[in-house]
This record gives sequence, structure tokens and C-alpha cells, in this order.
Amino acid sequence: MPTSREVRRTSYFSRRRWPRALGFLVLLAAASLLSFYALSNSDQAIGDPRTGTAAEGPAVPKVPQLDILGDSYVAGSSEGGIGPANWTRLVGSRFYEQGTQVEMSVMAQPGSGYLTRGATDLVFREAATLRLRSTADVVVVFGSRNDGRQTDMAMYQAAKMLYSDIHDIAPQAKVVVFGPVWVDADVPDFISANNAAMARAAAEEDVQYIDALAEGWFAGSEEGLIGEDGIHPTDVGHAYLAEKIFPVLNELIRNLPPAA
Repeated sequence: MPTSREVRRTSYFSRRRWPRALGFLVLLAAASLLSFYALSNSDQAIGDPRTGTAAEGPAVPKVPQLDILGDSYVAGSSEGGIGPANWTRLVGSRFYEQGTQVEMSVMAQPGSGYLTRGATDLVFREAATLRLRSTADVVVVFGSRNDGRQTDMAMYQAAKMLYSDIHDIAPQAKVVVFGPVWVDADVPDFISANNAAMARAAAEEDVQYIDALAEGWFAGSEEGLIGEDGIHPTDVGHAYLAEKIFPVLNELIRNLPPAA
């Protein structure tokens, strides 16, 4: 058991050493702060010592953003167009193969249209409001044959509001609409009527309109483009769509104004 003299000696040395220890901790903290400051500024560009301004690095070109909105012809189905076989993926591969960078966002709404709610319970306009990027450079709307029989005014107004909203959400974007397609040359009257209403709205909203019915998509002699359900494209059909769509998108991407 320590004596009273040993206890007093221990207390004495503790009081003598405490200020030194405190000083050491203060110095250590200061050194740590300086190290942190140096590390936090190590990634900044080295400036001009004569002006104190930071040196600017080389400008990084903006990668064009391409947003695609459509129905099951965009999503793919059990008949074809799943994964790499989808026409949107094939188009992306074509851009990559020619050395063009494109950042693509696909908004697929199976069973949906301008007025019809499908698997996602969203019409095209609602999907665009939720997911369309304000920074998009090109916006594609594909379809839709899902709208069925509509009055001319209902179809026209739905299309006009969609195109107007796209302009509001992504004001710098070039907008291209691919109208509804049919599986053969025997196009129902209501599909033709919807197509005409969409084309009229597109003309009024400064939107490029591709009339797939007038161009005879899927109406030729090619076989194996549509699956056994008589509605959806096969993998071959998606390759066919890519061949039709890529030249249009490539032209739009090539003619985008340079980034500011």
C-alpha cells in the first residue's frame, strides 16, 4: 500500500505533466487541421501566381442526351425485343460503333398511349412529366396503336398537350414523333384517324413527325417481323425498327448545336 509521501509525489508529477500533455494535444490538433486543409485543396487547378486566378482545364464536350417515350414497341415483349435485341439497344449500339457518344433514357409504357393507360397506369403525358429530363437534347415519342377509337378532337388535344409539355420540360430538345404502326397494309380507319390528328398537332407544335403508316412500315413483303400474337415485333422486327429509326436519330444528333 502506497505511503502518504508516495501519493503526494504522484499527484505532484501529475500536475506538472498535465500542462505539457495539453500543449502537445493542441499542437497535434493544429497539425491535423493544416493537413486537412492541404488535402482539401490538393484537387484544385493550379492558378496563375501573378493573378491568383485558377487555371482552367480543357472543356469536356457534353454527351447528347436522348430520351425515348413509347409503348410495348419500345419496351419489348414476350414475342421479341428483350434486352440487347430491343431496337433502342440496337440504336445505341449503332451510335457506339460509329464512335458517337449518346446518353439514352428509355421511358417504356406497355399498353399505354396518349389517352390509354397501360401496365404503368400512366398516359404518355404523365410519364413525360415524371421522367423526362430537362436537359434532354433529343426526345422521341413512339406510337401508339393502343389508343383505339378516339374522337378527332380528343386525339388532337392529347397529342398537342404532350408535345407542348415536352417543349416546356426540355426547352432545348429536338422532338421527333414516330406515329402508330400497323402489322400490315390493312390499317384500320381509327388508326389512320389517330395518326392524322397526331400529325396535325405535331405540325402546330414544331415537332418532326414520321408517318410510319404512310411510309409502309411492316406493310411490305418481309416475313417474321411480327410475333405469333399478331401484334408485337419479334427480334427481327426490332432490328427492322432500328434500321428505320437510327438514320432519323443520327441526323438529329449530328445537327445538334454545339454545347455552350
